[in-house]
Amino acid sequence: MKYLITYDISDTRRWNKLFRYLKKQGLNVQLSCFEVEVDKINDIRDEILNIIDDDEDSVYIFPVGGTAASLTVKLGKRESINESKIL
Repeated sequence: MKYLITYDISDTRRWNKLFRYLKKQGLNVQLSCFEVEVDKINDIRDEILNIIDDDEDSVYIFPVGGTAASLTVKLGKRESINESKIL
């Protein structure tokens, strides 16, 4: 299943840590936005919860599968997810 993960992290150190973690998991499509394809989103969710501050940061995880995936429109530079990064 594909997911779109976006975040707003107030602390630079936490932002960098989450960015590095998500870069290992999927495709960085925008500065604070990643496209990941995983079977177990709970593992990623748990790791994100270990990185962020619940009182200051926000993370959204949107499923992008089925019909929604087929309706996705990408404009401009096209990149694909590196298959070695799929869990």
